[in-house]
Amino acid sequence: MKRRQLLKQAGILGLFSMLPTFRLNAQDLIEGSRMLAADGYYKFKLGKLDLLVITDGHLHIHPVQPIFAPGIDRRKVEAAMVDSIPKDAVDAAINVLVIKKEKRIMLLDTGSGTLMGDQAGRFLANLHSAGITADEVTDIFVTHLHGDHIGGIVNSNGELVFKNAVYYLSHLEYNFWMSENPDFSKSKNEGSNADSITLARNTVSTIKDKLILYHFGETILDCIQTELAEGHTPGHPVLTIFSGNQSMRHMVDAVHTMLLISHPEWGTQWDVDFQKGISTRKRILEEQVVSKGLTMSCHLPWPGLGYVTKTGEGFGWEAIQAW
Repeated sequence: MKRRQLLKQAGILGLFSMLPTFRLNAQDLIEGSRMLAADGYYKFKLGKLDLLVITDGHLHIHPVQPIFAPGIDRRKVEAAMVDSIPKDAVDAAINVLVIKKEKRIMLLDTGSGTLMGDQAGRFLANLHSAGITADEVTDIFVTHLHGDHIGGIVNSNGELVFKNAVYYLSHLEYNFWMSENPDFSKSKNEGSNADSITLARNTVSTIKDKLILYHFGETILDCIQTELAEGHTPGHPVLTIFSGNQSMRHMVDAVHTMLLISHPEWGTQWDVDFQKGISTRKRILEEQVVSKGLTMSCHLPWPGLGYVTKTGEGFGWEAIQAW
């Protein structure tokens, strides 16, 4: 996501807003879960792991096109969102996963910091509400180098927020953004990528002494299995969080909105490779239907937890009821 683009779109539709068109069938709370909406976090257990989903806030995307469904007939998009409130808008949550494992506290991304307007950037405050300070964080898994995922790494003074943490980033993601001319030719975005490139490079430069580059297929910290899911970015992952015989699959940014669950082929301008984004999205959704496993997304409605279902020729989403 690009800073200028998102600042223009920044807003909020409400913490618990949904798009009724997509028939969210809420499931029961996960075992061991605890929801404190006022404090901005949802807590549950996965095997021996203590997990928290912490909200960084929201992004109000209006109008829906061309960011989502570029080139698709407007009437088809309107029909898909006929029951949406408000109409022609997407409320993109920013859900950040935190893993507590013995003496380690791991973040999967850091939220947007000051980059995305006043309706986001709440991750650090909500982390503190959950009883965790920045200095207690030991490890940060950087899923990819977009502003809503790395904006919280550095504060407004250019200082590291999580001073005691080690950072993990894929070789592929690093190589793309740090290359002389990152290739955006397969994206549907016709705007400039200069701000995104500068942010990625500056962030990597700031954490370089604490940075560990991994290869896909590696397991990080004995509880995060990495898998390449390219398209959104060249080094974008899908992650399986596991403990004992329990697991959860994190789609990260393979899906940004309910619209791309019901119509994964419509795609988004935010994908660096538009067609790979579509094929990856379809593959992951199909795999989650088959596995029937717990699934997480960074941007589906709070807390971004649920199950992918099959609905005729398409897909659906059964959300975890967390309120």
